[in-house]
Amino acid sequence: MKFDDFWGMISSDLVTPKQFSTQTKPFSAKYSGGRIMVTAGEMLWPIERSDMRVIWNKAISMHEKMRFIHTSYSHENIRTSSYIISLMKHYVVDESKIE
Repeated sequence: MKFDDFWGMISSDLVTPKQFSTQTKPFSAKYSGGRIMVTAGEMLWPIERSDMRVIWNKAISMHEKMRFIHTSYSHENIRTSSYIISLMKHYVVDESKIE
């Protein structure tokens, strides 16, 4: 799956809020205004397309078994990386198909 296909799929699927979970906490995500808005507890976090692309591109360079492990992205300095990885894991069924 290419990034643009992935982004199109999640942006259309998240027109209404959906529930997900990181390794430690639940969150809801909704597409709004060209970005994904994540609500975790009382906090609201925007996920920009550019931030998601950074994580996507990093995932391409990793071994398939490491792609959805949160600590693999600890050096990316993207505060929302755990939410991004959880969304990728949910929507990309076959992790070997990331292009």
